Amino acid sequence: MTGVRLHPFTLLAIAGALPALAWILPAPAGAAATLAVALVLTLTPGGRPGSAGTRLSPGWRPGLAGLRTAVLTAAPFWLFLLLLHDVPTTLSIGLRITTMVASFVWLVAALEPARLVEAMVAAGWSASIAYLLAATLSAVPVLKARAQRIVEAQRCRGLSSRGGIAARLRALRALALPLVLSALHEVDERALALETRGLVPGIHRTPLAPPPDPVVERAARWVLLLACLFALIRRLM
Repeated sequence: MTGVRLHPFTLLAIAGALPALAWILPAPAGAAATLAVALVLTLTPGGRPGSAGTRLSPGWRPGLAGLRTAVLTAAPFWLFLLLLHDVPTTLSIGLRITTMVASFVWLVAALEPARLVEAMVAAGWSASIAYLLAATLSAVPVLKARAQRIVEAQRCRGLSSRGGIAARLRALRALALPLVLSALHEVDERALALETRGLVPGIHRTPLAPPPDPVVERAARWVLLLACLFALIRRLM
């Protein structure tokens, strides 16, 4: 959110509560309401280059780009649902799936992995688990930015990604191999760096700069949890 640095656990709670409520609340009204909130979140400007502020990660842009990413990612699900189900069923399931996609898009853009690691370590979590979760969240934007650099390098060498199906397949092959190899190489580098810094199971680490966790945010997380439980109990009854 603009100008606001929410605690990483608060961001996770919001991104988890919206899809949960989308599936619990009656469709299509409940799913439409949660989707509206999720789409508004994707429109919030910001960035995440590793400095102060809620910054978007490399390859992301504020504003309409987040909304476009969520809509384009969810579009194939709508197509498959429409082929398999009637319109009311497609609408109810499609709204819920789109809420999940939009919530994840916003979470990846708003959550800074370094702050998540610090928060989890401060809360007593294993540093290995914290790093694994943070690396998962940052994988999508990192791979997207790396793929863009590879495409630009291939274009400088005269390989065009436009044209017919054959040309696009050649461009895809030229993109996939360097992308996979660079990702595997980075895994080795990260493993060596983590081992050098003593990030091994069973060792407790002290966070250097744990993000502040105000009482208001802790209370808000409990409110979200209780709201999900209340909605679930009411739905079952």
